[in-house]
Formats: sequence, C-alpha cells, structure tokens
Amino acid sequence: MGNRTVITYFLSIMGASLLFFGIASAGSFAAETLIFGKRFGDHTYAGPFNLSKQTDKEAEIKLTSDLLGMQDKLQVDLLYQDATIPLPVELVEYNPSATIEKAKSEAENSLIATVSEDGLRTLLQQQLPMLAFNESELQSIANGISEKLESGIMPQSIILTDYLESTQTPTVIASASTEVDGLTAPMLDLLSELDGSEMEPKTPFSLLEFIENTQPGLLDEEELTVLASTLYRASLQTNFWIEDRTIRHELTQGIEPGFEAAINAQLGLDYVMTNPNYTSYTVHANWESGSLNISIEGMPLRYEYKPYVAETHKFEPKTVVQYSEDLSRGQVRVAEPGKDGFEVIVQRKIMEDGTLLTTESVSEDFYPPVSRVEQLPLVEAETDLGNESRTDSSENNGTGNDSDSATGNGDSSSGNDSTSNQGSTGGSSNGEKPSGSNEPSGNPGDPAEQDDGKPMAKPGEEGYQYDKGGNLIK
Repeated sequence: MGNRTVITYFLSIMGASLLFFGIASAGSFAAETLIFGKRFGDHTYAGPFNLSKQTDKEAEIKLTSDLLGMQDKLQVDLLYQDATIPLPVELVEYNPSATIEKAKSEAENSLIATVSEDGLRTLLQQQLPMLAFNESELQSIANGISEKLESGIMPQSIILTDYLESTQTPTVIASASTEVDGLTAPMLDLLSELDGSEMEPKTPFSLLEFIENTQPGLLDEEELTVLASTLYRASLQTNFWIEDRTIRHELTQGIEPGFEAAINAQLGLDYVMTNPNYTSYTVHANWESGSLNISIEGMPLRYEYKPYVAETHKFEPKTVVQYSEDLSRGQVRVAEPGKDGFEVIVQRKIMEDGTLLTTESVSEDFYPPVSRVEQLPLVEAETDLGNESRTDSSENNGTGNDSDSATGNGDSSSGNDSTSNQGSTGGSSNGEKPSGSNEPSGNPGDPAEQDDGKPMAKPGEEGYQYDKGGNLIK
C-alpha cells in the first residue's frame, strides 16, 4: 500500500506540473500574440517576398516597403489583336494589410491588388475606340489583371479577348476583288467551300492543302492564281503573316503588278498565311457580276493597313538578230516582238486614326523582259578561195592588180578602189561586175555594192550598228 500511495502522489505532482506549464505557455503565446501579433514560420512568402520568422506587424512594414519598390517597376501589357497597351501604374493599388491578414504561415501567399475600373474604362475607350465594353466585361478584365498581379512577377500580359463576351460585333477588316469574265464549275465549287472558312489563331492556312482536302475536281492554274492573288491582296490589308508566296515568270492576266500569288500544284507553288491574332477570322468568297470577291471578317483591328505600289522600274528588251536563208535581200521578219520587263516595289502604310505611324516594305517583284527576235536574210558570197588568196597577195605586195577568176575577162581593178581596202573582190575595168560582187557574203562586216557601182547601205543604216569587227552591238 505504501508503494502505491507514493506512485499516485508522484503522478499527481507530474500532471499538475504539466498543466501549469501548458497554462503558462499558452498565456505567454497569447500575451505575445496580443502584444506583437502572429509570427510567421519558415518558408512563408507573399508573392516573391519572404516573410519568414516575422510578426504580422513586422511583415506588413517590410511588405509595404517592398511593394513600393515593385510599384515603380510595374509592367503590365494589355494585348488586343495587333495592339499592345501598357497599363498605367496609377490604375493598380496593392493592399499589404489585406495580404498579411490572409497570409498563412509556412505557405506561398498571393498579393492582393485592386484595379480601378473607372480608370480602366477610360484607358480602353481611348486606346480601342472601335470596341464597346460593357460593365460586365470591364469587371472581368479588372479581375483578370488582379489575378495576374497576385504573383508579383513582372512583366505580365493580359489578353483582352479572353474576357470579351459574344456581344462584340464582327466586322469586315479587309476585302479585295479581281475582274474575271467567268469561272469553271470546279472553281465555283472551290469558292463555295472556301466561303465561311475559319482562319484559326496562330495557325497557318495553306491554299494547296485546302484544295486537297476539299477535292473539288480538276482546277485551272490560271483561276487558282487569280484566287490566291485576290486573297493575298486582302491579307495585305490585315496584320496576317505571309508565310509562302510566289510569282510567275510572266504576270498573270488581270492581276495588278505587285499583287500576284501563283499557284501550281505540280511545282508546289503555294500560298500560305497565318492569323497571328487571338481570335479566329472568317473568309468569305464568291463570284458575282464578273468579279471574284474575297473578304475577311472578325474582331476589328486597332490599326489600318494600306498596301500600295511605291516604285515601278521598266526594263526594255534586247534585240536578238537571226539570219535566215528563206528571206530575200532587204526583208526583215519579226519572229518575236519582245516584251518590256519591270520591277514592282510594294510597300504598306500602317495608320492609326488617320495618322501615319510607319511604312514597311512588302515585296519586290521582278518580271524579266522578253527579247525581240528579228530575222535578216542570209546570202553567201560567190567568191572562191583562189580569188581571195589573189586579193590577199595583191594587198600584201601593193600592186592592186588582181585577176578576177569569177569573170574570166582578165581585167583588174584599181588599187585605189575603196572595196579593195575592205577585203572584197574588185569590179571589172570594162564596167561589168564580177559574179557575186553585188551581194553580201552573210558576214555583217562585209560590204556590198549596188548595180550602179556605189556601195550599198550597210545594216547599221537600217537601224543596226556594228563594230569594226562586224559584230552587232545594237
């Protein structure tokens, strides 16, 4: 009995001690909380700021100082299609007291920030006057900005179209037309398939791929080029990216220079464009009253895009001379009339509310000239080699008395004859001309004589010029 009494007594004393210690600790913690506030444990954060081992009072003072420094570096961009709108710092207010009050110890806590809806409304009306924001949309945008600011990480971007409702009315942002007398049935079917197609955000659109998927039948490449060119011209009125575009060797009929986009399935010539915006756009296509019409419809863009031909350079064709034995003397045949070549430089103006912001280069298209081909008569000289050798020997020894084997009369020409100086056979002394003396040899540098003994007009006098070696230079 004695031992049991001792054990019971010992346990009673231990229990009372623990009770008094717990009451004292609780009282101390309560007193500390009452006097100093709650204390955060390790790994306690509010946004990027460390609040570990600090009381709420200390943490609030530190957080207020940290937020003032971050406020100066605030960078939030409101993104809408082709526009980037910086959010003014004055529209954002951080609340360090509410942040500390809701913060949990040993956790990552969000910063609490509010955005002025009145200031936001004024900003959006000034920057995006083409849109009509209702109160619900403004509140959604303000809440979205606040959520982005919770982390305290900069910079931040807010995509405005994520918060817009279906009440926003789509509009035609671009249109283009090309006059076409008529289209084949497969082409009309393709236009019907293309009408209403969606240009998805951040997704390339390939016209060749679209044709393969729809399979409207055998299509004419000329018609496809007209379609692609019309779509290209409309796309230049937007901020769409042109990924792939090719021109032909010669400009397609009916297409304005600088705005051609060729299509050739066999060669893989495609037209590809990408919608870089945050919402989809609808393409409308039809053929009406002799005109192929393309329009692009969707959310309005902030800026206006106006493509135009800035410069055009003309290149005249060269003349190629050919000789034909089918032509008689003095006859000229134009085998190819030739065609001027040209270079077209296209640029684009980017406007804001009627004010020019910048001008950017779009393309430089070059179409080479087609050479003019002229055919002249080709007549061989009827002079044998022996006569040529005697002529050469007479020129070397200076006698000037050459025997003309072609005439067989033994007469010699004067060494002062101008034709002898040019290496041709001389005329006979009795006034009779030797055979072949009045016809050119076919070499542009060879001279010729008329029937009256006077030199004939050289080709250069008929619009051609030759150098001293008889080469055509113009």
